[in-house]
Amino acid sequence: MAHVRLFANLRELAGTSSVELSGATVGEVLALADAEFGEAFATGVAHSKVWLNGEPAAASDEVTESDEIAVIPPVSGGQAARIEEARSIIWVVAAAVVLAGVNSFASAPVFAAALVGITAVWAVDVWRETREGGLELQLAPVLAAVTVGAVAALGAPGAADRFSGFGIVLAFSVIGLLAWAVIVPESRDLTVVGVTLTVQLLAGFAVASLVMLRIGDGGAKIVGVFLIQVIVAGLATTIASRLAIPYLDPYVAGAAGAVAAGLVAAFVWDLSILAYLLVGAVVALALIAGRGFGAMCRTGEVYLVDRPPGLLSDFDGPVMAAAIFLPILLLVS
Repeated sequence: MAHVRLFANLRELAGTSSVELSGATVGEVLALADAEFGEAFATGVAHSKVWLNGEPAAASDEVTESDEIAVIPPVSGGQAARIEEARSIIWVVAAAVVLAGVNSFASAPVFAAALVGITAVWAVDVWRETREGGLELQLAPVLAAVTVGAVAALGAPGAADRFSGFGIVLAFSVIGLLAWAVIVPESRDLTVVGVTLTVQLLAGFAVASLVMLRIGDGGAKIVGVFLIQVIVAGLATTIASRLAIPYLDPYVAGAAGAVAAGLVAAFVWDLSILAYLLVGAVVALALIAGRGFGAMCRTGEVYLVDRPPGLLSDFDGPVMAAAIFLPILLLVS
């Protein structure tokens, strides 16, 4: 019997993230799944990408008991998928708006606490999706790295100390994960270690980056530029996906919106236009790269065409962009 993994709305329609089905070929296995889970499920499968052991699959490909079939619906795979996509982008924009308000009207520690909370919720979403896909991502070390990122950042107010904050996150993540592996046997798998450490560093660096910027000179303005980029990128992505503009991928539209928003905000707040043009370009690339990283964590496959599963998968790009925002800004300033 082949192991079939289901994602996004297919998982909801089937009521499970995986199922064991017999069949000599991929087509036979999927036909059995269609018969078991109903017409709406079959319609979703017809619009989905199918992978066999990590490679694109054809209906005629033969399968054995040790094979794994992954069925990943595209963004346009149905109303449920479109609703999930819109909901995720709305959460991104809402989180950025909340952080923008806290950034403008509250102290740095309050901003750090809000950022830790939002990043922790994103980490839980990644953890949930990886577990649905059979990967035992270790949540506790990731949440600890998020907290350490904020604490280390608040203790590094000087420009010379800023990279030391990243060093603390790196050291804690590596040592903490090794210690965790001693306590939790299932965390010793090399794939689990690699994915967990990557998510630890990404989340911890993202928090440290924005908090260290916030406590520096003119920090509220600089953090504001980043948050405006995220908000505009989310709105541009949503608009482009709804209008279905030819030759304009929604996520490319979002990246272009991030660059434009950064330039306008820098001009309004009298910041270096050239510096923020370069920073904006890197942020735009990080928004796209983060999506590929999120797909890898959530599904085990790296792809940019279809939206990865998860309520907060559109946070993946902003988290990666936040992680590199401070280093890039320091390099170009």
